[in-house]
Amino acid sequence: MTGEQQQLHYFDCNANVGKIGYKHRLQMWRTEELLAEMKRCGIAGALVYHGMAKSHSPVYGNRLLPEELAKSPRLFGCLAAMPDHLGDFPAPAEFLEELRHSGMRAVKLFPKSHHYDPDQRTIGKLLGVLEQERIPLLVDAAEVSLSAVAGIAGSHPDLAVVLLGMSWSQERRLFPMLDEHPNVRIEFSALQSNAIIETAYERFGAERLLFGSGMPFKSPGAARALIDYARIPEEAKRLIAGGNLAKLLGTAPPEAALPEQDEVTSAASRGLPITIPVYDSHTHLIEDGGGTGSGFPMLQGGIDAMIALYRRIGIRKMSIAPWAGINGGDSEAGNRIAELAIGQYPEEVEGYAVIDPNYVEDVEAEARRWHLEKRFRGMKPYFYLSHIPYTDPVFAPWWKLGNERKLYALVDPAGQSDGEYVGQIEELASRYPEVAIFMDHGARNFEIAELYAKTAKAHKNVYLQLTYTSVTLGAIEYLVRETGADKVLFGTDSPMRDPRPQVGWLAYANLPIEDKKALFGGNMKRLWDRCLV
Repeated sequence: MTGEQQQLHYFDCNANVGKIGYKHRLQMWRTEELLAEMKRCGIAGALVYHGMAKSHSPVYGNRLLPEELAKSPRLFGCLAAMPDHLGDFPAPAEFLEELRHSGMRAVKLFPKSHHYDPDQRTIGKLLGVLEQERIPLLVDAAEVSLSAVAGIAGSHPDLAVVLLGMSWSQERRLFPMLDEHPNVRIEFSALQSNAIIETAYERFGAERLLFGSGMPFKSPGAARALIDYARIPEEAKRLIAGGNLAKLLGTAPPEAALPEQDEVTSAASRGLPITIPVYDSHTHLIEDGGGTGSGFPMLQGGIDAMIALYRRIGIRKMSIAPWAGINGGDSEAGNRIAELAIGQYPEEVEGYAVIDPNYVEDVEAEARRWHLEKRFRGMKPYFYLSHIPYTDPVFAPWWKLGNERKLYALVDPAGQSDGEYVGQIEELASRYPEVAIFMDHGARNFEIAELYAKTAKAHKNVYLQLTYTSVTLGAIEYLVRETGADKVLFGTDSPMRDPRPQVGWLAYANLPIEDKKALFGGNMKRLWDRCLV
């Protein structure tokens, strides 16, 4: 793509309406809220099921769905189904008549939640009816194994199967199944590994790829940013954004206007570089020639490829901790990889120093080397790597140096309990008030957002860093309301995760432009400027 892309027609294959069992009190759920979010983010339509069809009963939830669909011509119904053996759900022929009468155009199954095996013996007749009638089948990855999906697709080769919510890191399991079964489609709401949309397009073509958001739990802006900024042909984007789903359903929603609430969404919705300063506070890196980190695919994760993508998005600078030095297990090698990247792109790369006391005998000397001699402004202790609490005395010389030089520290829970982690953050914040401490993944869900916000409000040197696969809808806005816009930082975790959904999560957040300027870059710039190295 060169220049501004044509307007894309977004049609969401992964959303629900109504109540759905447990939800956090801050999580939106009303259909009117969903529709408002769709309008704000430029989503033309959504295929939806009723949440009670999952959490309670398909019969009950399906009965409630038409009332919600009547609220907008942008909503299209998906009925839930289950086996009929016990008489609490219609037999396949009867269910087909219900589908025809209701005008619903897709069916969704919840094998795990509804306690059955999705095999031929149990649901073969139902699947046969759907296959014969060309009715697409939707299923969440959390509800079924890939082997079961392969079994369904193989036994019913003319049935369009749409796999929803598949998470990044599972590509080595997913891709062989997709190779074998061309009737399986995927969407990207959680499939956020680096360069995933380009990789999937090159391997499978555009026709099997769909836009899905995970609303109302996940940000639709995050989902569309992956497509808007995709480095694939315009026609492929149009198919993925909505054309493929419209073809499966035999219908399409009315067109939606481009988001125009501010300069950030205006640029993002057109696939153009964001014009305000954007600085990534949480980035990793794969060494030159590599494409794997801890066994996970991190394609195009070298510094040249990352810089190229960041320039396309409008991210001006990143602060990196190379993967070899954290989860890989060699902190010294990781620091050297970061040093090389800084040497190549000194205006666009900052470094986090990583120190593992299990290998490094003199923590103070190592800290002085990387912060004073090499001028790394970031600290990255990592419990997952060392299994040493952040408050352990072995780290004290490092923290003291950070306090003297007003450095910043990215501190991940890294497998510790929430209580252990928060306790350590509060102790460090009190003991080292000049270190800017970033609580990592602070918007991953509302429970964590509430917990971390209390600590950030209690300590002026504690900040909340974003980035998580969950891209929780409304969580960024909550953190800003609770702590103020000057306490929240943009980050991506790239190339572990693709940066584009993380950009979209914040770009489409319901915030004033001045707050977006602070989160995207202003806060990080202020913290860089205060460092005394």
